[in-house]
Amino acid sequence: MNAADVRVRDFLADSLALWRVAGKVEAGDSPTVAVVRADAGTIVWIERPSGEGLPLRWLVRWRGAGEAPGAPREQHPRACASLVGMLNTVRGALGVDRGAAVRIAPAPADA
Repeated sequence: MNAADVRVRDFLADSLALWRVAGKVEAGDSPTVAVVRADAGTIVWIERPSGEGLPLRWLVRWRGAGEAPGAPREQHPRACASLVGMLNTVRGALGVDRGAAVRIAPAPADA
């Protein structure tokens, strides 16, 4: 068991909780690092591409609720170069709104 893959699955499980998405994250067969199964029916597969020197760190496939196996997004994964990109793709696959950006600024000097 790869400790880095376990951390990725834990991170995805925490993200589901944060996004208030009912579901679970499971280990997958290599090269699949994680399988996200939303209770609403969407399934997301996160893979590490094989091959040395590839600029891609993750491949994300998904099948929406009600789609038959072999759906286009399942057959043609989205390539992600970073953990942030992968997480953004998973969020989109699950239909989670991005929400409002948080802006942090210093308080005015006269406050």
